[in-house]
Amino acid sequence: MKSVTLFFKSMSVNKWILIFLSPLLTIILSMQTILIALLGIIFIDLLTGIRRAHYEQEVKFRPWKKKFWKVIKSHALRKTLRKTTEYVFGVIAFIILEGLVFKDLRITAMGSDYSVAQLAGTVFCLVEIYSIYENMEAVSGNNVFKNFLTILPRKIQNIFKNGKEDK
Repeated sequence: MKSVTLFFKSMSVNKWILIFLSPLLTIILSMQTILIALLGIIFIDLLTGIRRAHYEQEVKFRPWKKKFWKVIKSHALRKTLRKTTEYVFGVIAFIILEGLVFKDLRITAMGSDYSVAQLAGTVFCLVEIYSIYENMEAVSGNNVFKNFLTILPRKIQNIFKNGKEDK
């Protein structure tokens, strides 16, 4: 019993923090595929956002020119950093919510089981993918998602256009 007491007595603050964060880190590591995908999609969104800014200000792709770099603003880059931070805290919040409230809730879709935190990460990815398509639409005038809506039935199209169904 003395060895257990001695062990906890000799622990530093950093080790205590690591002990309390290790369950959270374990869950985050189990979601690494979704989180890496989210970071990759955010980076692609950043690049398409920069492309959109160049298009709107009619600056050609010439990275060796000073004008090219003046289009990129620090406040827009801070938005991306803030968004990334919010997504990370959102995933952590869902992990904690899942651990405290939902316990072992698994949602089965397409033959696989997903946790609530994994689904939240997937929703974040979908939001960012839509943002990429919005940036592409601003440059090219074509949005794949909006074109896809045209093949859906009229009632469903109206839901997306008006926010409510025709009666």
